Amino acid sequence: MNIAHHIIVIGGGPGLCDRAHHFGALITLVDTPTSYEPALVASVHRTVLTCYDDPALLPALQALHAQQPFSAVLSMTELGLLPAARIADALGLPGTSPQAVERTRDKVLMREWLKKQAFSKVVNSPVSCSRDIRDFAQEHGFPVIVKPRSGVGSQSIMRFDSLEQLNEFPLSKLDYIVEPLLCGPEFSVEVFSFGGRHMIAAVTEKFTNDNDPHNPYVEVGHVVPARISDEDRQAIEDYVRRFLTVMEISDGCSHTELRLTANGPEVIETHTRVGGDSIPTLVRQATGCDLLDLAVQWPLGLIEPMDTPKANCAAAIRFFTPTPGKVKAITGVHRWRGMPGVLKLHLSIKEGVMVGEPRDSFTRSGYVLATAPTACLALELCGRVVDGVVVDIE
Repeated sequence: MNIAHHIIVIGGGPGLCDRAHHFGALITLVDTPTSYEPALVASVHRTVLTCYDDPALLPALQALHAQQPFSAVLSMTELGLLPAARIADALGLPGTSPQAVERTRDKVLMREWLKKQAFSKVVNSPVSCSRDIRDFAQEHGFPVIVKPRSGVGSQSIMRFDSLEQLNEFPLSKLDYIVEPLLCGPEFSVEVFSFGGRHMIAAVTEKFTNDNDPHNPYVEVGHVVPARISDEDRQAIEDYVRRFLTVMEISDGCSHTELRLTANGPEVIETHTRVGGDSIPTLVRQATGCDLLDLAVQWPLGLIEPMDTPKANCAAAIRFFTPTPGKVKAITGVHRWRGMPGVLKLHLSIKEGVMVGEPRDSFTRSGYVLATAPTACLALELCGRVVDGVVVDIE
């Protein structure tokens, strides 16, 4: 078979596979037996269903590579990022090194590396019980943040303001990290790196569920571009470029979350993939820059490095967080669908189901995605939709 490119996609993803098809690449899909999408299997050249750390996976791909060489290994799935980097490295294909990707997957490793490189002074410690947290807080002070070392989607993030809160506090069977609370507005920075040259696609302003005392760090909205001064934007962009260089993230998409503290930007975490919550769609609507296009084009040698795109309009997303309880009725959805500026309105709940508290990004009840000439107008439109869709709780 005469083809220009043959790529490995770890973890699927319709958006990524669609781009690969568009640019004429043949796809070998690697996914797990429990999470693969049947529709993707029908569209790709070959499918390998196994766990990502299966020791037989790499030898099998090496044998295929010898018969019909691969051009790239791509993944936008969190658990597929490190396996993809290791496979690319073993096959001699371009991309960020496995060592750098591993640092992004483990918050303790990231903090240790940044300290070693004299980039950040944020203290931290791995913890597994309340006594570990107490010892850290007594040395460094309250408040502190505790979260899983490799967590995503705002899962299991906890804040402690006093020793009393720690008494008999159980931690689940996960590895955690504790560090001081970083104060200041939160942003994420969407970047594509071309061989170490970091192109800032957008600075995203983030909103969290601050009014919920139990789950205040659940993200409930984003807007591109962020409503910040030119000075703050420049400080954030310069900081993230230095950060990615120090982290040795050289190629492809990255999504870096940070807070703009009184002392300047300070990183929270980073990922070698696009952001979740439809952030790539916000970026594409506001700037015209398609990060998934770039993710396929760059390793295949189809594009040259690009300059930072300009935002010609704005796009926002807000999530529904109805009062917990049994849904009696939902009204207003059809009125807003198709309204000017409303790109998508999705509800994952229906009448008769129980709605719980939004504990993380995976337990929210739906969202509205809208575009407008400015960030303020996009957020205003999202707010009108959220208020206009009435979820009646018994």
